[in-house]
Amino acid sequence: MNGIKEQAEEALLGAVILEPDIIHNINLGKEHFTDKRNKQMYSIMKDLAANDMTIDPLTMMNKVNNNTELLRYVAHLSGVSPSAKNYKAYEKMILEHHEKNMIKKAAETFVETEAEEDLEQLISTTKNMRRHLVSDESSVKEDMLDIYDSLYQDRGELNGAESYGYSEVDKITGGIKSGELIVIAGRPSMGKTAFAINVGINIAEKAYNDKLNNKTSDQTHVSIFSLEMPRKQLLQRIISNVGNLDGYKWQDPYRYFTEQEKNKAVQIQGFLSSMPLIIDDNSETTLLHIENKIKTVQEEQRLSKQVIIIDYLGQMPRPNKNRPDIEIGDITTGLKRLAKKYEVAVILLSQLSRAVEQRQDKHPMLSDLRDSGSIEQDADVVMLLYREDYYDRNAENSGTVEIIVAKNRNGSSGTIKLVFVKEYSKFLSVKILRETK
Repeated sequence: MNGIKEQAEEALLGAVILEPDIIHNINLGKEHFTDKRNKQMYSIMKDLAANDMTIDPLTMMNKVNNNTELLRYVAHLSGVSPSAKNYKAYEKMILEHHEKNMIKKAAETFVETEAEEDLEQLISTTKNMRRHLVSDESSVKEDMLDIYDSLYQDRGELNGAESYGYSEVDKITGGIKSGELIVIAGRPSMGKTAFAINVGINIAEKAYNDKLNNKTSDQTHVSIFSLEMPRKQLLQRIISNVGNLDGYKWQDPYRYFTEQEKNKAVQIQGFLSSMPLIIDDNSETTLLHIENKIKTVQEEQRLSKQVIIIDYLGQMPRPNKNRPDIEIGDITTGLKRLAKKYEVAVILLSQLSRAVEQRQDKHPMLSDLRDSGSIEQDADVVMLLYREDYYDRNAENSGTVEIIVAKNRNGSSGTIKLVFVKEYSKFLSVKILRETK
């Protein structure tokens, strides 16, 4: 099987076949390619572009002089990339691997000779790394092409966005879009972790089923960073959620679960192991740690779409010990930057301040966000959770959770009501609940 760099090379060349105009935005030379065939294919593409000729399988095949192996390889490249959208990320991977190899060779030469000129060459190679040539921003032309495609290409009901798994939430927000920072906030024990995990399960389960049924080749990956709850406990919650198993019974599963429930839990474990889902419970989860995980998934999963869930903001390390509002601002700004840079969606959980408790009307507002200025500014969407039975155990709407969309940069605001089944850590649509009764 090809290595990561060779896969990135094939994906880039395949992207050019899909969208030939992007060849003019690629800042690579054939020396950056490892595979001999990829060097030749890239040279052919550049030559066709320089002569104002169309880059497609037919024109490329015409350039390989009936070489059977290369003819097959051109056909192979034509089906490698599902989309040209991520070509800059492919380019960056190729360049980074090339730079690492250059530094490695220079270091090996210096270790072998210990010559001063080889040390200078090593220093020079390190200083002249060319990462700056690959821009993280798409060009205006690429954005215009994407807008044009959206006019004539059916991207589904949410125009390519991911569904929360609740049609009511999708209707107001337009779904989960790549590049967005989404904040879910509430007082402790309000259900924000459960809601976020439900959303993550909904996305991962849909991606798994779509791929199983050959509905799509581009699988969305979900990464959960649990800074507060250990992974084992979170997995137990997820198993309860998927299998409708009483979470209380995990206190002593051997005695409390029936044989039927045990069998169901085992089956769900096998199902979860096949889903595009990662749980990271590293308590020292920094921005750099999250970025490295995003890059690893992009490399291993061939740059599938990603949704990142972070539980929660208040537990993220703040080593500088500055004013909390400044450090919170650094974190939210950094997360928004990562969302935009890698075209992933980031769902960030946050607590609300005690100010809510001091009002007669306990419905939360944006101003209740702790250090709200930076969070409100950086977030594209802010959802505030409210349960009447949290404050009044005798409330008529017991189990009902209001999802208040208090900010929506690209859409409307409003309130959605879902039902929270506490024993399963499960959120349900009111409509679905009525249908099952």
